[in-house]
Amino acid sequence: MKPFSIKAARHLLALLLLAPPALAAAGPAADHEHYFAELAAETRDPAPGGTFTVAFHIALKPGWHIYGPNPGDTGYAPAVTWAAPKGMTEGEVRHPPTKRLVLSGLVSNVHEGDVTLLQDLRLPQGMAPGTALPLTAHLDLLVCSEGSCVPDPVDLDIALTTGSGAPDPAVAVLFAKARAAITPNAAATQAAQAAPATAAGSDMLSYALVFGAALLGGLILNLMPCVFPILSLKAMALARSGGSAAHARSEALGYSTGVIGTILALGGVLLVLRGAGSAAGWAFQLQNPAVVGGLLLLVSAIALNMTGMFELPSLSVSGGRPSSGFSGSLATGALAAFIATPCTGPFMAGALGAALIMPPLAAMGVFAGLGLGMALPFLLLGFWAPARRMIPRPGQWMVTLRHVLSVPMFATALGLAWLIGRQAGIGAMTTALAAALVMGLALWWYGVQQRGGKRGFPALVLASASIPVIALGVVAAPVAATGAAVVDTLGSQPFAESRLDALRREGKPVFVYFTADWCLTCKVNEATTLDTPAVAKAFAAGKVSVLRGDWTRQDPAISHFLKARGRAGVPLYLWYPAGSEASELPQVLTPDLLVGLAGKA
Repeated sequence: MKPFSIKAARHLLALLLLAPPALAAAGPAADHEHYFAELAAETRDPAPGGTFTVAFHIALKPGWHIYGPNPGDTGYAPAVTWAAPKGMTEGEVRHPPTKRLVLSGLVSNVHEGDVTLLQDLRLPQGMAPGTALPLTAHLDLLVCSEGSCVPDPVDLDIALTTGSGAPDPAVAVLFAKARAAITPNAAATQAAQAAPATAAGSDMLSYALVFGAALLGGLILNLMPCVFPILSLKAMALARSGGSAAHARSEALGYSTGVIGTILALGGVLLVLRGAGSAAGWAFQLQNPAVVGGLLLLVSAIALNMTGMFELPSLSVSGGRPSSGFSGSLATGALAAFIATPCTGPFMAGALGAALIMPPLAAMGVFAGLGLGMALPFLLLGFWAPARRMIPRPGQWMVTLRHVLSVPMFATALGLAWLIGRQAGIGAMTTALAAALVMGLALWWYGVQQRGGKRGFPALVLASASIPVIALGVVAAPVAATGAAVVDTLGSQPFAESRLDALRREGKPVFVYFTADWCLTCKVNEATTLDTPAVAKAFAAGKVSVLRGDWTRQDPAISHFLKARGRAGVPLYLWYPAGSEASELPQVLTPDLLVGLAGKA
């Protein structure tokens, strides 16, 4: 909280003119950069066992807003946490009517200007009259303009004394105005009821834009190095099988069911976790080293399969083997969707961020759109014969291409092993690689059995046994310290909102980026743009400060900041010009973009 200043005095005068009696029974006011706030109680001496009302009086500066109880497509409502006597209970925070705000197709319900929120408090029985009653409210506010959002919480204090519970005349006008605003008159009620003739259309348009972004984002996922080889082999296997149109459709439906079902399952788990109070985001499962270890085994098995060490009917391009049908294609689709979760790209981040603040049913629709986009290429192959005819005739080229496509899968496996080392230490990485080696030997023996016309079940059992080995080893391993400062060409510092605020107050340009070791897009941007000499030289010349947020493992502070920006995961790149609000940069960076921004600084 800042000390009073001339600016604070002007805000104080404005509040005196708006509600002259209010300050007599209010606690100390808080003067923040984007708003001015105070806490008032309707009685100076609340009765033990009785209920009384408090008011949060907030004066927002022009161009800034906070959110109502139903925020809409973005933001979150103010939340209050009390430091108060044991046994005190709180009612819900009551809001006046909100204003409808539409930005970039997203609809939000906001408060602007001068707003008063009310909340009922009930004291426990048995408190003696005359007992001092110091109350502190931690008010968590998300304050936004058209260009940026700032989580800006405030602590508000008020000192009361238990007594008769008589109303304080000094604040009667404030509370009367607040209650009148919260209880709209009949005309306002009729207007609110009539608004869904227009609002529904706007909501549908906004949802269609979000769904379309998810669809495009899913389509782009097929180009990622851990997904493209699987899709390519699946397409070649379908062409090689030479089955009927009905068979092709069955495989396409199976693959699509696996993709969409897996993404819906991941999305559903994510929504449940967030509903329970977790700050989890997209690809949350990759913050757990044991899950990354399991993914390492899956990717390693696929890579070995692509070398021809053993065969899976669903991905086989060898002649004379039956195609897998619906069930095998379903499993392949589920696998492709699961290993695609470290990747994000254009359209996808905004769509998932919007999904996480939607009602659950609408959010699941967005996740379904993401899965549908990812499944579209194979659906096209399965249901449109001319697309299948575009694939060259089966031959040795398929086997050669299959071997080539194993390279990005081995690279993905190597990256996952490195990630385990970063998350849980060298011991966990060694355990994971040992488990992959055991699995590889078992799958080699399984391939030998296959080529001899035998089933090779013991080898599969041995391969499966490596999964609990890796889980036990990774979970038991010590956690690596990933929060330490990273030495890079930009001289970045660990992200903290307090540090960001301090740099902005100093009038410095700031570049903030959020990354994770499991995020492929993040690593590509760092290698091709952030770690280049041109960008480092430009940032040094422009005296640009750099903050780096590492989300490799769960970090509540970073999760809270991402949520405030309407983002479900990383990467996120923000540019703060000196003395101005943040601009969100594209998820695919170029050196020219950052050099240009630094030059303007």
